[in-house]
Amino acid sequence: MTVPSGLTYAPGGSSTLGSATSAIVLVTGAFATTLVAVWLIKRKRASIFTWVIFIATSFALFLMTLLTASTVASYFLDANSAIGLSILIAAAVTVAFAFVTRVPKLYVVGPLITGLLSAEVGSIFASTIPLLTALLLAALFSVYDIYAVFRGPLKQLVTIAPTQALAAVTSRVGDFTLGTGDTIFYSMLPAIALLQSGTVAASTVGFNLPFAISTMVAIDVGVVITLYLLSRSKMLPGLPIPMALGLLTLLALTLL
Repeated sequence: MTVPSGLTYAPGGSSTLGSATSAIVLVTGAFATTLVAVWLIKRKRASIFTWVIFIATSFALFLMTLLTASTVASYFLDANSAIGLSILIAAAVTVAFAFVTRVPKLYVVGPLITGLLSAEVGSIFASTIPLLTALLLAALFSVYDIYAVFRGPLKQLVTIAPTQALAAVTSRVGDFTLGTGDTIFYSMLPAIALLQSGTVAASTVGFNLPFAISTMVAIDVGVVITLYLLSRSKMLPGLPIPMALGLLTLLALTLL
């Protein structure tokens, strides 16, 4: 997990209205991106979509791994050695990601790398986005996920997109496929819980392992329930049940 730097990112401000605005802006961005992806595939330009997703994900993976590795390495090495080692690790992970997404036989390794990316992004979100914004973001994306899967463009995208086009943004576990967006939120809530000192209004940030473990267990229970229900359905949103249990657990721990 990433240690908070004291800086936060909130495009709409840190007030309640600002947090809601920030969350809505991000959900709208996800909706627009999915619409563009569907449009490209319907126009027989799936290769453009595939390469844009691949390049964007590779870039994010390199930067997130570089940041994570440099943070850890700085505790054991001098500055130059830490940054050199971090660049090597980030490059190696990115190259491995390229092989995994371009070689069908290696798709089974994909969840390890997308899981790493999800943990890194989730941790960054937890340490840079104001608490209220992060909680609203998880709640709004859960609601949007229901619409996107059953009525929205995501249902179309999953149906018409080539398997390779989605390899960079999904994790296949057995017969089930999870979006990287889902796993980012699965990682974000435990990271938020880890950084809570006991109350939502606390001004100091501490590390709270019991909170993190409890939230993680609640999310995992939600994932298991979702996978069980998915065994009886062709497609289900991956966020609502895990996020509902995770948010309820986190709020109960911080408020009570």
